[in-house]
Amino acid sequence: MSEKQSYLGTPATLAVMIIAAVWAAASSGTAPYARVLACVWAGGAAVNLVLLLARRRRDRSAATQAAADGADAKAAEAANDARNAADAKAAADADR
Repeated sequence: MSEKQSYLGTPATLAVMIIAAVWAAASSGTAPYARVLACVWAGGAAVNLVLLLARRRRDRSAATQAAADGADAKAAEAANDARNAADAKAAADADR
């Protein structure tokens, strides 16, 4: 079961935060110090969004690779079992 994620860590929320911060930074009615802080906030949210998307992509590719490795291991195990059965049959035939 996966962990329940807060809505604050979703890409949509981060995108809304970036839009709101850029809007505040671009607004002429906002005080200069608030505009600078809004730029910093937008930059931080953008970096967080990029890191979140990269982490999700890495996790998705790792899960795909693990599934492929599991399928390869099952196929190798089945082939090994078939080889062992053939060897046992050959040994039984040789004893006759």
